[in-house]
Order: sequence, then C-alpha cells, then structure tokens
Amino acid sequence: MKRALEYVAIVVVAVLVALAVQSWLVKPYRIPSESMLDTLRPGDRVLVNRVVYHLRDPHRGDVIVFHYPEDPDVVFIKRVVGVPGDTLEVRDGRLYVNGRRLAEPYVHRSGGHIDPTVAQAAIAGSTMHDPWSLAEPYRVPGSHYFVMGDNRTDSDDSRDWGTVPRTAIVGEGLATYWPFSRLRAL
Repeated sequence: MKRALEYVAIVVVAVLVALAVQSWLVKPYRIPSESMLDTLRPGDRVLVNRVVYHLRDPHRGDVIVFHYPEDPDVVFIKRVVGVPGDTLEVRDGRLYVNGRRLAEPYVHRSGGHIDPTVAQAAIAGSTMHDPWSLAEPYRVPGSHYFVMGDNRTDSDDSRDWGTVPRTAIVGEGLATYWPFSRLRAL
C-alpha cells in the first residue's frame, strides 16, 4: 500500500510540474494553416517560449504566438515585421521598413520566385483602405506589432485586421518538435 501511494505521489507531482511548465515556461501549439509556409507547415508542432517577452520586447523577425485581436480565444502564429515606431510600406511587391527594403529570406517561394507582398484590398463597397492595409505608408503605434505570415499570398495578418497589442502576445516560437523529421529551431 505504501509503495502504491508513493507511485501516485510521483505521478501527481510529475503532472503538476508538466502543467506548471506549460503554463509559465514553454507551451506546445499545432500549426493549422499554410500562412507560415515554408517556415511552418500545417500539422507542425511548435514549442513557444512564454518567458522571453517578460525579459525583452519582440524583435523584427521573431515568430510569435498571440491572441487574435478580433477573437482573443483564437491564437495565431506570425512573424513580426514592424515594431513600435516603424514606418512600413510596400513597393513593387517588397516590404520596406523605415525606407529600407527588408531582407526576408524566409518569405515563401513559388516556382523559385519570392511571393510578392501586397497591400490589402479596398474596404468592401469603397475605394478606402484601412490605415494598416499598406496601400499607403503606415506607422506602427506604440506598444503594437505589425505581423505577417511568411506565405504572403495566403495569410490573414496585420494587413487585414491591424496590429497586435503587446498585451496579446503569448510568446516566441522556439522550435518545431513534430513531425520529428522537421525538428529545428525557429
């Protein structure tokens, strides 16, 4: 009986430690869409560092997980392309940050060519664009981040619904761990 109680105690402690790690340190997520191709594929499993942004701000180029601004119960994973104060614009299918073309080797390629970055379409029934659509230069507000998927032609991102508030960010993508053949750091 004593040995059985020891085993139960060990299992309970192990479960509590696993839950604590997942709640505060590292959390797994599954990639549901093609918006981050070729960096992440549908079905990939990603570990997200939940601590890093308590120690520093997100950097341009970080792959982040965040609560979707239009439905906080949904989480998205995208790449930060603009940090607070940056001015973003699209010219000839390329993204420019503060007047300089952003080097983006991670952007999806089709037929050997980098997918173009395009502005969001006009608001339905109007010739107007949302300010963050990148139809015109856009300045990222304080405490917000502009995010895009690496698959620029198939990504629901900041061009569609605006910036991500700092408070909505869950953490930084750390590594893929499944399938095992795609094990690698982000």
